[in-house]
Amino acid sequence: MAEGPGNGLVGYPDERLRTVCRPVEEGEADLPQLAERMRDLMRKHDGVGLAAPQVGDRRRVVVVEAPGYRKGRGRLTLVNPQLRRLSGSPTPFREGCLSFPGIYRDISRPRAAVVDYLDLHGEPRRLEDDGLLARIVLHELDHLDGVLMIDHLPLWSRVEVGVRLRLRGMARTFGAGGET
Repeated sequence: MAEGPGNGLVGYPDERLRTVCRPVEEGEADLPQLAERMRDLMRKHDGVGLAAPQVGDRRRVVVVEAPGYRKGRGRLTLVNPQLRRLSGSPTPFREGCLSFPGIYRDISRPRAAVVDYLDLHGEPRRLEDDGLLARIVLHELDHLDGVLMIDHLPLWSRVEVGVRLRLRGMARTFGAGGET
């Protein structure tokens, strides 16, 4: 799915999803607007995280809203995030991605992560988590380096995902309904 009218999201196989994003530089005044646009799209599409390349922006920015986290801790904007540490055995978890609508697969990732980042005011922050928030952030950090959910899958599963997405596109083109 490429970016569509009214959709606002960049979908697979759009090459912008394979771009390694550039760091945000000091003084880029449009960051709050970018973060708000990303957050609006994420909510509109029932997501819990979104990375800038998924809206066609090539900067290292991520927004996250992890359900169930207290005191706003799960509502974050990460600017120039840097992964510092991973720990825990890789654990499979069913992941989806707004760039692969309707596709969910078990992806193994380490359980815990430490990530340093800047907030929207340029203040340094650190995220340490060993649950859903860590998983969401790791998924979004992959996007900033041009790595997609399917890159964590075995070849046969990647082919199956590609076939499903092509069939959906054909169904839309020829007016057929139904989920594949």
